[in-house]
Amino acid sequence: MANIQMKERNISIDVIKFIAAVLITNSSFEILYPISSLATGGTMGNCLFFFASGFTIFLKPLGRFDQFYKKRINRIYPTVFAWALLSAIFFHNSKNMLEIILYGGGWFISCIMILYIFLYVVNKTLSKQLILSGIISFVAVMIWFFMIDKDSNSSFYGDNSFFRWSFYFLFMLLGAISGVYQEKITHNFGSSLAILILSILVFYAMLYYSRQNIIPKEIEIISILPLLGMTMYFYKLGGTAFLKKIYNHKIFGAAIKIIGGLCLEIYLVQASLLTAKMNDIFPLNLIVMFLIIVIAAYILRCTARLFSQIFKDQDLDYKKIFRLY
Repeated sequence: MANIQMKERNISIDVIKFIAAVLITNSSFEILYPISSLATGGTMGNCLFFFASGFTIFLKPLGRFDQFYKKRINRIYPTVFAWALLSAIFFHNSKNMLEIILYGGGWFISCIMILYIFLYVVNKTLSKQLILSGIISFVAVMIWFFMIDKDSNSSFYGDNSFFRWSFYFLFMLLGAISGVYQEKITHNFGSSLAILILSILVFYAMLYYSRQNIIPKEIEIISILPLLGMTMYFYKLGGTAFLKKIYNHKIFGAAIKIIGGLCLEIYLVQASLLTAKMNDIFPLNLIVMFLIIVIAAYILRCTARLFSQIFKDQDLDYKKIFRLY
């Protein structure tokens, strides 16, 4: 398997991270909507973020595990530590160091740090058989699903058990496979949009019928298939000429880069900022709340960059600290 060196910014990944940030944020807006069920899309957003996280991993040699994992820690944990500091100052959240390391970023951070380990193992053992690794992983998730106890009144997509972490690995692995074979992937707007919409409709239909006990609870696991399709076709859509035109627009392109680049930070800050005080101006409250979250996420990123540079043997680079994207 040849390693691919990315010489320029990947538009599809920027678009995916932008959509992920919007969907993850919208899913937390229950108190802002007059109908709480409109606050949806969190699972899709998570899948897109895991896909984007896995995309670049195999594009160059990973080297020793300790060096590989150190880079992942350097990428994520300055943000986690910065958020622990800011949330303690402004929101009176206090955790000890062990809690910050293990739970400082919520389940999302713990999950992705564990999945990086499994992705490294795949790279070292099945790097030339990535499709096979995907099939093995999918079968393993199926077997695990049928072994766990299932609550008839809930969906495993909202479950906080370790099982939920396992199927997100499928999306990280799909991202890694797509990154390796990106030159072979075609990007057609019409077909990509049609299959994307179909995948989303099938996914929500399966979820609805499962929750209404119209179909057996075990069938819900098959909804991972349209969810994988949705993720893949969001990626394919992001590389089309139409999306590239939007991306190259001075204002829209900047918004995609800024918000997409703040995806991790947005995930961390949003819960502490949500308020129903602006609900009388619905739907404007959604836009205002999202902008507040983006600004807070940018402040967090600047703080994390400052935090990271302080502990390195170099002069402070303020342009890098305050860079928008």
